[in-house]
Amino acid sequence: MTPVPSRRALLREAFGAPVPALLSLATLAGVLWAGQAGLGWLVLDAVWPWQDAQACGATRGFCWPFVAEKARLILFGTYPHELLWRPAAASLLLVALAVQTGLRLTGSGLRLSPRQIAALWAVVPAAAVLLLAGGVLGLAPVPSMRWNGLPVLLLLSVGAVALAFPLGILLALARVQTAYPVLARLAALYVELARGVPMLTFLFTGIFVLPLMLPPGARIEPVGATLVALILFHGAYFAEDIRAGLRSLPAGQGEAAHALGLGYCAAVGEVLLPQALRRAMPSLVNSVIGAYKDTSLVVVVGIHDLTATARMAFGDPDWRAFAVEGYAVVGLWFFISCAFLSTVGRRLHRRGPQG
Repeated sequence: MTPVPSRRALLREAFGAPVPALLSLATLAGVLWAGQAGLGWLVLDAVWPWQDAQACGATRGFCWPFVAEKARLILFGTYPHELLWRPAAASLLLVALAVQTGLRLTGSGLRLSPRQIAALWAVVPAAAVLLLAGGVLGLAPVPSMRWNGLPVLLLLSVGAVALAFPLGILLALARVQTAYPVLARLAALYVELARGVPMLTFLFTGIFVLPLMLPPGARIEPVGATLVALILFHGAYFAEDIRAGLRSLPAGQGEAAHALGLGYCAAVGEVLLPQALRRAMPSLVNSVIGAYKDTSLVVVVGIHDLTATARMAFGDPDWRAFAVEGYAVVGLWFFISCAFLSTVGRRLHRRGPQG
């Protein structure tokens, strides 16, 4: 007959030693307190959008009338009011592209082939730029200085990650190969330089130096110059993640591929790189999330992303006391999107990419 454990044994199994048990209880109490305070701020003590905005000054709860009043400004900045359907459509296209790609990589979503996914990545960002810029197909032109808020955040982050990742693969392969030592050293020099300076240096270089390097008469918009700077910067971080994955593979993997008669490109593309990417997945996801969040630094060079437009919203003298609400909306967006990226990364690490 199985003996019945005593109450003390059950408590020891549930909580462990006294010190970890006290820390667990203290953590639980803190979580409950924070949850109760957050619920009171967001719901119980909040002023709802249909209520008078004047009531926001008489309560400590969340001021939803501020969000309702300034939602357009936070999301789309100074984009012409009568054309707001265009940045809204561009944002929906970019979000749908990112979500579909993440779901497809983990084995769900629409059953699109890799070629179809690649075609979408070529068409959708171009369509988003076309919608924002206008000037063709009867769309009124809108200068890039008025591309603000969510669309420019998505355009820069999606474009930077999509183009920096292939650059990182090329740099990693250049560093690990031994046939051309000079190429390996040049790749290593670039990666170390890019990782050794702040991202703001790249942003200022892209905005102020890159236009000077163009041929006479050529011109690049600030958004395009910023995108180039982000690609060059984050490509170095992706390169280090992928190089670590390649270095972690046993030497026998490459030797076996060559023994089977595979050339360099086939051995890398079919044997080495898929395994390296799977091993490097946690660090790659971390780099993707970091690149996505670092896009908010573009405000330093005069490009207004979601954080900057939130600051514009509570810069109104009538709403100056509601900065917390503005940043809470931005924080919620980043939390949801980064949580999605983390979920995709965990599934990819467990299952591997799905074709």
